[in-house]
Amino acid sequence: MTAGIVEFALGASRRLSFAPTVARRLVHKAADSQVLLTDAHRVGRDRFLVAASWSPDHLLYYPGLSGAGDPTLLVESMRQSAIYLSHRFYRVPTEDVHFVLSRLSADFAPGGLPYDPGAELPVVMDITCVRTTAKPGRFAMQLSVSLYIHGRWYGRADFRWAVLPQAKYDVLRRRNSPAAADGTAGPSAGPLDDSMGDSFVLRPAAVGRRHDRDVLLAADPRLPANTWRLRLDRTHPVHFDHESDHVPGMVLLEALQQAAYAAYVREFGPLARLAPRVLSSLDTEFHCFGELDRPVDIVVGPMRDAGRARAGFEVSAVQGGRTLADARFVSAAPSWSLLSDREAVSC
Repeated sequence: MTAGIVEFALGASRRLSFAPTVARRLVHKAADSQVLLTDAHRVGRDRFLVAASWSPDHLLYYPGLSGAGDPTLLVESMRQSAIYLSHRFYRVPTEDVHFVLSRLSADFAPGGLPYDPGAELPVVMDITCVRTTAKPGRFAMQLSVSLYIHGRWYGRADFRWAVLPQAKYDVLRRRNSPAAADGTAGPSAGPLDDSMGDSFVLRPAAVGRRHDRDVLLAADPRLPANTWRLRLDRTHPVHFDHESDHVPGMVLLEALQQAAYAAYVREFGPLARLAPRVLSSLDTEFHCFGELDRPVDIVVGPMRDAGRARAGFEVSAVQGGRTLADARFVSAAPSWSLLSDREAVSC
């Protein structure tokens, strides 16, 4: 980041308000507690400064063992920004339209995002929006973000989405969904008290979460070792803040991230406790809608081009033989020297 960009962001951000949050209908949330955005100012034709407030006691997004903040907070802040800016500055109506996410990527500063257990974090996003289609009647954009917290740069991200009226969404929804169920047995995408058959839900610590109800992965002995079954709770206050006719994109992203976390823990064993995973980058693409009443498999494997000093995992969500979404997660790879150092100190 150049000094000029940082100075601009900090100076302009003094005009932003960090309380209260914006109206929940403008970010498509049902609960005020799930709204992150607080303000936005237009500073160029397609450039905006957007303020957000990250609570230390969010129901789902909290720090891991490393102490770094949850990177999903940035993704959710981008998702809300795309919707909010569309409604407020680009005259997208608030009724009878659907926002369809297609791709997102992010890179984080070394050490990850900050976390303050005693206060909300004042977040400033320097956002540029670029139209990605010139087709009449079609609204699709890419949102590019530089993230600042307490005046310090913490990362960058890109987010692509399209806005569809109800009629066009219905056509896409029918065309772009998995074929009929493939007959694979497994836990359904139902409430928590549904029978899980021979499956068992992973422990929260194994996927980087604190509570049982936040875990989206179930192990099934009938599945390969690198595959889990998606487990949904449609009463979850964050995953299903409002009704959806498909598996929400943020739920798929959370499941993919949990699988990458579990793979990291499994691969590095004791080292994963000495050097907890801190995400350095992610790249996710969404291909088609997932049905709520059919099994979804979450498949994880190593990233072959991650590099020796990095731990990378490729994860896919598959339903009925079709890929719903896939992602690449990269973090620093722990070294056995950490274990040697720890043992030397304990002696």
